[in-house]
Amino acid sequence: MYFVGISVADIRKEPKFESERDSQLIYGEELKVISTHSDYSLIEGRDGLQGYMKSRLVVDGEPRAYKLKASYIAETARFPFGSYVSREDVNKYGFPGDILTEIGNFDFSVPELSRGFLGIPYLWGGTSDFGFDCSGFVQRLYRFIGKELPRNADWQRDFTADVPGFEKAIPGDLVFFRNHVALYLGNNRIIHANGHDASISTTDLSDGSKYSRELLSIFEKIGRVDKSL
Repeated sequence: MYFVGISVADIRKEPKFESERDSQLIYGEELKVISTHSDYSLIEGRDGLQGYMKSRLVVDGEPRAYKLKASYIAETARFPFGSYVSREDVNKYGFPGDILTEIGNFDFSVPELSRGFLGIPYLWGGTSDFGFDCSGFVQRLYRFIGKELPRNADWQRDFTADVPGFEKAIPGDLVFFRNHVALYLGNNRIIHANGHDASISTTDLSDGSKYSRELLSIFEKIGRVDKSL
């Protein structure tokens, strides 16, 4: 089994450092190695996205037993929220018990989790609490509770079930705008990684502000990850 062996690993369009970052995988995430090209390997993540990652960041090892409920700084390494760690890692890095939960524990609320990331910087292609983009943020949250979303906002839009208007929306639904996705918190409020604030922030879509009006002008749909509406 192959895993990511660094805090955050970039996935790039081409096998070179100057290439655009398409996405990221974080410590302990499982991946497939399709082929190796010099310093880079063509890999595939659990969401099916393929791209190039530095070969030295790909490691093999024992299955992961836990995931982290919060980021953690060890003496020699940093681990973002959601990192997947083995029992050997626990012994090596001394993770406190209160931030560990078993891999199969999905009893978490996405809206409640999301509020812990307010102020995290916006990062194109980012999927960790070192920096998120809009779709990477909602994907990371839903992955933590065991629901796998496609990587990009338009793929997530097509993947989710239609919700017929804000009056039927519930916290945890996804609100799609042109080239953008946000998480619905209720009462017309959303939380999202966005370039307007250059961070994860909340927006009240009913406040009449210029930004809210701009978002509503490019609104596309509300989607539900649980398709049993």
